[in-house]
Amino acid sequence: MAQPSFEFALGRISVLSTHLLSASQLRRIAEAGSTKEAQKLLLETGYGENAATEQELATGEIDFIIRGQLQLTRKRIKELTPDPELTGLFLLPVDTHNIKALLKARLLGISADEILRDGGNFPLDTLKDMIQTKYYEDLPPVYCDTLNEIEAELGREADPLVFSAMVDGAMFRHAKAVMDEKHEKGFIRAYFSLWADFQNTLSLIRAQNLHWELSQLRLVLVGAGEIPRTVFEECLDTPPEQLGARLNQGAHGADLVQAINEFAQTGELGIIARRMQEGKMQIIRLAKWETDSLGPIVGYLFAREAEAEALRLIFGALAGGFEAELPEIYA
Repeated sequence: MAQPSFEFALGRISVLSTHLLSASQLRRIAEAGSTKEAQKLLLETGYGENAATEQELATGEIDFIIRGQLQLTRKRIKELTPDPELTGLFLLPVDTHNIKALLKARLLGISADEILRDGGNFPLDTLKDMIQTKYYEDLPPVYCDTLNEIEAELGREADPLVFSAMVDGAMFRHAKAVMDEKHEKGFIRAYFSLWADFQNTLSLIRAQNLHWELSQLRLVLVGAGEIPRTVFEECLDTPPEQLGARLNQGAHGADLVQAINEFAQTGELGIIARRMQEGKMQIIRLAKWETDSLGPIVGYLFAREAEAEALRLIFGALAGGFEAELPEIYA
C-alpha cells in the first residue's frame, strides 16, 4: 500500500540510499582476480540482501543477484511512494520490455521467462495470461487499445518493427495521459518531454538514412514531447545541418540543437542518444534533492539501475579478461 506521507517516504529513501555501493567498493570489486572473488566481495557488501538462492549463487551467474536487487528496489519504491501513478511512469520501460518479449515469444512459439523483468506496473503472471489469451480489457485504456490494434495487425502481417513501435508509442501516450490527469508540471514532465523530443529526432534521422516514406516515420514518432510530431514530419527531407534551426523549440531546444550539430559534424548518430541520456540523468540528479516532490524516490531507483549497469560491466570485463571502465558517475 502506498504511503501518503512524503516525509515518511523520503526518510526511508534516505536510509536505503546508504546501502548503495560506493565508487571505492565498485573499484575494489573490479580489481578482483576472478568473477568468483568479485561475487564474494559483492555479497560481503550486503548487495542483493541474501535474496539469491544457494543454487543461483553456485552457478556464478551474477545476473540472478542483480535482477533480485532491482526487483527488491522496484517493490520498495511501489510500497513507499505517496503517488503510485506518477512513480509508476518510471517503471513503464520494464512493462514495455515485457510486453514486447511476450509478444515476440508467442509469435515464435517459445518461452520468454528467462528475459522477463519483475517490478513493472503490470504483474508478470497477469501480463502473460493477457498476451496468451489476447484479452487486454484490464490494462489502462491506452495499452488496451494499442494491444488490440497490434493483434489486428498481427492477423495481417507479423512485423516486429510495427508492434515494437506501437508499444513504444503507448508508453509515451500513457505517460502523457497520467501527467495531464495529475497536473504534473515538474521534473517528471521535463524528463518525458526531453526523452520524447530526442527520441523523435533519432527516429527522424534514421528515417532519412533509410529513405523511409512519411507513413513509416509517423509510425515511430512518439507523443509527450514539446515539439509537435508534425514538425518532425515536415523535416523528413531537411538536411542534418539544417535540422537544428527547425527543431530548436521547447525547454530543451538548445540541448537538442547542440546534439544535432555534433551529429552533423561527425555523422555519429550515437552522439544524440548519449546527449539524450545525459539530459535525462541531469534532470533526475537535480530532482533527487527536492524535498517536496518524488525526485528523491525516483533518484534512488535510478541510482540502483546505474549500480546494476556498473556491476554488469565489471563482471563482463572480468569474464572477458579485460579491464572494466566504470560509468562516469563512479569515476
